[in-house]
Amino acid sequence: MSAARPTPGTAVEVDRMTPYLWFLFVLLSTATLFDGFDSGMLSFAAPESRRTLGIEISEWGLLNSFIRLGVWASFLFMLFADRLGRRTLMMVTVVGFAVFNGMTAFATDKYQFALFQFFARLFLTAEYSLAVIMAGEEFPARYRGRAIAILTSLATVGVMVMAKGVQPFVLLPDGAESNWLHGLGTGAVAAVQGLLGLEQDGENWRALYVLGLVPLLLILFLRVGMRETRRFAAVQTAPTAKRTSLADLWAQAKIPWEKRYRRRTAVVTLLWNSVHIVTGPSVVFYVIFAREELGLSPHTVGDIVFYGYFGGTAGHFVAAWLIERVGRKPTCSGFYVMAAISIAMLYQHTTVFGQYLWMVATVFSFGAANTATHVYASELFPTEIRATGYAWTTNLTGRITEVITPAVIGISAAWIGIANSIALVAVGPILGAILVLRYAPETRGLTLEQIQDQLEEESA
Repeated sequence: MSAARPTPGTAVEVDRMTPYLWFLFVLLSTATLFDGFDSGMLSFAAPESRRTLGIEISEWGLLNSFIRLGVWASFLFMLFADRLGRRTLMMVTVVGFAVFNGMTAFATDKYQFALFQFFARLFLTAEYSLAVIMAGEEFPARYRGRAIAILTSLATVGVMVMAKGVQPFVLLPDGAESNWLHGLGTGAVAAVQGLLGLEQDGENWRALYVLGLVPLLLILFLRVGMRETRRFAAVQTAPTAKRTSLADLWAQAKIPWEKRYRRRTAVVTLLWNSVHIVTGPSVVFYVIFAREELGLSPHTVGDIVFYGYFGGTAGHFVAAWLIERVGRKPTCSGFYVMAAISIAMLYQHTTVFGQYLWMVATVFSFGAANTATHVYASELFPTEIRATGYAWTTNLTGRITEVITPAVIGISAAWIGIANSIALVAVGPILGAILVLRYAPETRGLTLEQIQDQLEEESA
């Protein structure tokens, strides 16, 4: 595909925050908020859902690897964002996620559970990716890094909401008194199970997935007011623009691997893999590790995650400040090293105090590292292939370790334990730091068009 790059100017680049941009930020924030909410839901419900559906610890790793294949599948979905537009795909993603995440509540075996979560992850990953891309294309250059940083920080807030605001009131221990939230969730599950002719087993984890449907309905209503991004609209209406057909889709998909873009595609791909080799399995196995190996109660684990994420949220904002003042390269590489150390220590210190301390350090470091990496992924491709390049690096090739590592950890944990298995893969972010310092460009203070001019001059 050959498309015209939008000409820098007031048509695509603004220098201040308008009321619509603030409104758009609120809408986009719901995508990243639910990413954390859903990850927390899967993790906190793991002991109960494993018991109900008969999933062994080694199978849990394999099942999560299959679920994370939905991230890869979102790659194909994202290719259409450069054809149909950001807004259209954003509306589709929230509907798809709501449907399949809600269906998870009524899974009767591990295969249904895995299949429903596979599709839920597909739509949610695409939604998250589109939110970052739209923020990068719409917000002024001087606010772009901070906007993306705050967006990604809300995934952390989503985990906190699940840890302290939802799961303690829904995942009640045997004999505990019910409450209005628990009653609402379990009542809705029982009613639907009755309509579908399913056995009413009264399992609390099912209520989590049903309750997640409520705010999604409001989000869908609000997103009607969302516009297409200025940069995408400018590309599509340019005189030299060419609308791709379905037959051209594969040709378009290969553009990020052409010689002029290949280096930046490879760099961002390797950076994401160096992060996901740790974050994937750590999220999958942490609650299991804390409850089944350390013997901590659901309430204590919820507190550790909540306060750890509460303290760690600052990492996103620190990164937002540093990437605009110090630069992308030192910020990204420094937090990669901190993240590697923190995640290894989290699984080695078995005291409750150690869990609180290293959970804060881990979330802080990975939050900052992920923020800097998201900024790179959204900046390095021109508008006409930005979603395609982002899809390759962030949703497909950049997630290889996220898909494979949970299965590897699940198998190795039976031999050397979860903690030692995590320690082995903690070297990943350190390799990522080396890659950043050696190959990543510095884009601080540049508009998206200036970044493309700089990268093309370097490539030539």
